[in-house]
Amino acid sequence: MIKVKDVTKRFGNITAVDKACFSLNAGESLALLGVNGAGKSTLIKCVLGILDYSGEITLNGLNIKENEKEAKSLAGYVPQEPLFYDMRTRDVLGFFGSIRRVRSSRVDEVLDLVGLKEHERKSTSELSGGMRQRLSFAIALLSDPEVLILDEPTSNLDAGARGDFLNLIKEYKNKGKTVLFSSHRLDEVDLLADRALFMESGKVVFEGRPENLQELLGLKITINLVVPQGSVERAIGILAREGFHNAESNGRGLNIETDSKQRVDVLKKLLQEEIPISDFKIQEPSMENIIDRIKENGY
Repeated sequence: MIKVKDVTKRFGNITAVDKACFSLNAGESLALLGVNGAGKSTLIKCVLGILDYSGEITLNGLNIKENEKEAKSLAGYVPQEPLFYDMRTRDVLGFFGSIRRVRSSRVDEVLDLVGLKEHERKSTSELSGGMRQRLSFAIALLSDPEVLILDEPTSNLDAGARGDFLNLIKEYKNKGKTVLFSSHRLDEVDLLADRALFMESGKVVFEGRPENLQELLGLKITINLVVPQGSVERAIGILAREGFHNAESNGRGLNIETDSKQRVDVLKKLLQEEIPISDFKIQEPSMENIIDRIKENGY
């Protein structure tokens, strides 16, 4: 569905994307990962035909330079920071629907799909960040595109809105649609992606399946647990008996370093042993650490 071959984009003396290559089959989801400035957004704008580039990009076999209008009609786009005229939610969708020449009933359909039906008469300035992103998603879905392209769509959302929005994307993917998205969070990759592609300084440095990333790179997460000080030593002992030897006191409770798949086991075991947990936070490895690990392992 998407094929990118030797794509390069330069801004003066700066090479933002350097001979990038990847392909994405119909119904697949691919995550572009990397630190800020890695080239993810620039590559996405090349795929969308927003930026000129050297190399070749095709959507469903259509070269986007030679068949621009037809190729672009296949894709819906959700930017990182959506901007709207201060109009009613329904009117915004009606405006974009008229540009894309979709039937008027499609507006009602997408309002229902993204959960904005109850907010259709609100102006965009009254919408929360999560609702504005839902509206951006609704605009992208108006033409029922075969491909959905998203540029770090959850970066400005709180945890609740982020979870809701990710579920909307997953529902779209489950309908057999193709998804290309950029992110800097591994949990989004685990939820949505069939494959992940890491970028650094405009180059593709690693590609793999999410379920293999931890095994290949030895990635660990850190769970920060808030428990009473009187329970810390007992909690560490319980975890040690269960094979979790990387637990230590942090002043407010304890930290446990473990594999991502075992996060639930850690919490479940402590709760079974009646260790009171008042709060917890999960720290994923940073993109900088992941890129360093990729280099260390020669991938």
